[in-house]
Amino acid sequence: MTQDFAKIRPEPLLEKKPASNPPAWSLMITGVVLGITIGVFACVLLYMSGRVPPLSQPAVATAKLFNRGSADNEPGATAESDPEETALEYEFYRELQEYEVLVDATPVDLSAQDPKRRLEQDYLLQTGAFKRRDLAETEQRRQAALGLDVFVKDPSIVGRSLFLVQSGPFRTRGELENAETVLRRNSIPFLRLTSKSD
Repeated sequence: MTQDFAKIRPEPLLEKKPASNPPAWSLMITGVVLGITIGVFACVLLYMSGRVPPLSQPAVATAKLFNRGSADNEPGATAESDPEETALEYEFYRELQEYEVLVDATPVDLSAQDPKRRLEQDYLLQTGAFKRRDLAETEQRRQAALGLDVFVKDPSIVGRSLFLVQSGPFRTRGELENAETVLRRNSIPFLRLTSKSD
């Protein structure tokens, strides 16, 4: 059996009705109730945090001022109170001056860290050891360009010769630390040696 689909009518679409907005008064009442609830909750949390003085303190302070004022109304007393008497006095300012903290500490001699203080021994900084003199002199020129007082030393070693690149001697702590800082900034490894006095 054949069927003619052209004659079949589609079902009617549902009618579209615009959505109605809720009444304005209900939104207003909901907002007011929600705002009051959040405000009360925030006030309770703030009060419980302890950052707000208790509510009974102002009444006590007012009662003390009232009692002080009634005591001043004796015969012969003036009605005006002296501003120095009504000024608040904070005891902790006086107590803090008399408070002493005892600590178990060892005194430190800061003069040992003085950069101009002379060291007990003179120091040298060795920055390289080369088999060839021309390589040692190249390193010497590179470090001299950085502002260091550099020299090449040729110690007598039995069987072979090494050319040592050294700077110094440094007689004060400040000179030694400045030279070490320059070498560290330029990624030059160094070895601290004591200078033998001749």
